[in-house]
Amino acid sequence: MKVFFALVAASLAFAGWVNAQPSNSASTNGIGPRIAFNGENYDFVKVLAGDPVKYSFFVTNTGDATLDINSAKGTCSCTVVGQTSGGGWVPRHLEPGQSCEIPVEVATINYAGQTVNKQVIVASNDPKRPLVTLQIHGAVWEPIQVVPGVAFFTVAANSATNSTQVIKIYNRTDTPLVLSDPVCTTNAFTFALTTNVPGQEFQLTVNAAPVAQLPPVSGVRTLQGMISIKTSVPLKNSLNINLLENIMPEVTVYPAMIQVPTGPLFQALTNHITIRDDSANIVLSNATANVPGIETSIVMTQTNRQYYLNVVFPKDFEIPVGQAVALTVNTDNPRFPVLTVPVTAMRPL
Repeated sequence: MKVFFALVAASLAFAGWVNAQPSNSASTNGIGPRIAFNGENYDFVKVLAGDPVKYSFFVTNTGDATLDINSAKGTCSCTVVGQTSGGGWVPRHLEPGQSCEIPVEVATINYAGQTVNKQVIVASNDPKRPLVTLQIHGAVWEPIQVVPGVAFFTVAANSATNSTQVIKIYNRTDTPLVLSDPVCTTNAFTFALTTNVPGQEFQLTVNAAPVAQLPPVSGVRTLQGMISIKTSVPLKNSLNINLLENIMPEVTVYPAMIQVPTGPLFQALTNHITIRDDSANIVLSNATANVPGIETSIVMTQTNRQYYLNVVFPKDFEIPVGQAVALTVNTDNPRFPVLTVPVTAMRPL
């Protein structure tokens, strides 16, 4: 019996000694890594359009285990985060009490006259805040505001008059604004500069070129230009306003070219050409090819507006060496009396 009680006493003493030993696991009783910033919102108030916003957020590990900052990324391409000259975040490992900076640069060239709010997402091993969103916001100021910044026109095929767009020019400075006479890189557009409020607000009226004054084409025509205006404001001593005019075709030929395989065809080949007049009624006639053997026919698919030109190349057909092959069809449109569709050989694979 004395031996039994001695064994029980020894077991209890050993268990008490084990429970009294300190733990080797810091994560069991500690708080782990903790991420903290000097501030999570940066208001740059106002910046001149084109000048980058540069700022550094400072992050500190306020916990008792290593803080791993795995990534820091902007939510748009205009926001660059990084510690290297080429940009990009290098993962950092902060021991308790250590700090580092997260440099951020925001490009403002495309935000003139706007209030911007950009975000940076920081990912770490903080179990409480694995993702933190940092904010950068403020106004992008431009001394002279042009609204809209581009004169864009889409002109219908049957347009016989000018298309007009009005552009407003606002002075955002405290000094009266003086503008020079506008100069354009092309004579396809006409324009006039007038004053709405002396020294403060101006109006540029731009007229696009009417279709009737341009040579006929069977595809979309694009005209481009730029109007330049000198200003009295040193921070913005020149205004450049881009001009873009898309003119829809009067007569559409699609596809504009037929390609056939090289060498003799092992069987007959059929192609379809769509011809459409979007400005007025049109009548097609006399579809022919300039080499023998090619069969052509005209099928109306929409009354007096749209047609199929069916083209059949016979078996054993090949493009003659040194000869240009083309299809032609007559129309009753005086601007397009004859439509031509070239026939070329496919390039070998």
